[in-house]
Amino acid sequence: MKSRRVIMGNLKMIFISVLSAAVLIILCSMLSGTIRAQAASTEPSYKYYTSICIQKGDTLWSIADSYMTAEYKDIDAYISEVCALNHIDASEIHYGQYITVPYYSSDYLE
Repeated sequence: MKSRRVIMGNLKMIFISVLSAAVLIILCSMLSGTIRAQAASTEPSYKYYTSICIQKGDTLWSIADSYMTAEYKDIDAYISEVCALNHIDASEIHYGQYITVPYYSSDYLE
């Protein structure tokens, strides 16, 4: 019969082997997910600016609805950028005024 010390040593080795394998499996699955996420990225998008004329009934919210793309976290972020670009407050647009608005496109324009 094996001594208690030999049996405990064997159990420790088995535990360390199982733990190492579990850690290795977890790390591989995490790295695999990261690589797949990078490979699944969409084509690049480019930021552009265009000048628009304010029409009757236009608001910054209706303009954002037309020009805002998914790159903005929300409509307030888009409107804040439009206001900063044009040095205006959200309530300062009027019919006939020209403002610059940003937009993103996957098409590269030269």
